[in-house]
Amino acid sequence: MNRQAATPKGFERRVRDLELDRVAEPRQSAKVTIALPTVLVALVASMVTRARSLRMAEQRTAAITQKHGSWLGLHRRIADNTFGKVLPKLRFSSVVPCLHRLVKAEQRRGNLKPSRLAVGTAAIDGKNVGTLHWQDLCRVLSLDAQQASAAQVEELLSQHYPEAQMCIPEQGQPYALMRVHTVTLVSSEAAPCIHLRPIAGSTNEIGSMSELLDELKAVYGRSRPFGRLTTDAGNTSLAAMSKMVEHGWHYFAQIKSEHRELYAEAERLLGDRRRQRSHASYSDTQNGKVVTYHLWRYDLTQQGWLQWTHARQFLRVQRIAQDPATGNKSVGNRYYVSSENPDQLSPTAALNVSRAHWRCEDETHWTADAQMQEDRRRLAWSRHPKGILVVALLRMIAIAILAAARRLSRMGYSRETPSWGQVAEHFLLELCGSALDMKAFDTL
Repeated sequence: MNRQAATPKGFERRVRDLELDRVAEPRQSAKVTIALPTVLVALVASMVTRARSLRMAEQRTAAITQKHGSWLGLHRRIADNTFGKVLPKLRFSSVVPCLHRLVKAEQRRGNLKPSRLAVGTAAIDGKNVGTLHWQDLCRVLSLDAQQASAAQVEELLSQHYPEAQMCIPEQGQPYALMRVHTVTLVSSEAAPCIHLRPIAGSTNEIGSMSELLDELKAVYGRSRPFGRLTTDAGNTSLAAMSKMVEHGWHYFAQIKSEHRELYAEAERLLGDRRRQRSHASYSDTQNGKVVTYHLWRYDLTQQGWLQWTHARQFLRVQRIAQDPATGNKSVGNRYYVSSENPDQLSPTAALNVSRAHWRCEDETHWTADAQMQEDRRRLAWSRHPKGILVVALLRMIAIAILAAARRLSRMGYSRETPSWGQVAEHFLLELCGSALDMKAFDTL
């Protein structure tokens, strides 16, 4: 790389930002041989270097200490069994402030400025971060998998692990999902996840929005890295949007047929608009297809719409994707409601916001799934409800560190931003390089 930010010094600086010594120690002091901050440093370093399992995390600690000696509290190999025992004992609420401290430190450095959009914008989306199958559920609840009933497991799960959502299919064994809300700062070049919150098993994404927004206000009310929140249709409701306005934020929310009268009104006002009269257009090439976007808007500044008194615009975005080779064409429409009036949010800016929202999928969810292999159950770092949530949080911390390094790095031959994989490989070489099995590294 021409400019390299994936260095031991850069990692060390961000570990200090986390202030891991403030995480509550869940173990009995008499049995502690490796300090909790050291264990957490090892886990984050392993994730940053794309370790696929706790076994590989153990190998990373051995390689780091072999190359750097005593570094960030690490002075010897940490067994995978140690990680496995610590993760289910950690309290999610004790670890999540580490992510907040990292984000605020990057904000103070100027690395989270709204370079992609004119206004700081965060995207809210839901994600499943782990699946607990029947054997795992019974083991966690100390039940016999052959004798336990679904009703018994569901009752115990709601008592001890309310974040787990029990699912009982018509065929096959019951299982549980661990779901979270992610909040991604899509207006910045780095686009890190700035907050993570579990979704209670007894409700859905909409039902958790109120508490999520209150937490965002408590954490970022003063630093204000964003002034606008975007949501997909699954997180849009009158109550949630009203709370956003109450907290001093604007909203840009997708609406679908399940929003009934609101969607019907937007479709009535904008559904028959023609492309020639669109207020903004944009073309791009995606996966070999020519993709064109058209946007239309309807001004609600004077009256809002019924109980949506804070609504200022209806918007419709049409996406046309055409394959040049076959000529096949697909057309889709999305409708939005926004609290910003036309003077604050122009058609071109609105089109940019609608596209930027999906960075939460590309930068946060895809990176966790494809680069960090979050959805690979065979390599799961924890199969305990509490452990799954803590691992998901540590993974977002690692992704935030990688995102900052990506933003600050440039490829020497093209000056382009390196890929996630290239940044992770640089961290791997810098932290473990002299101790790596290079044949295995080249194969990877």
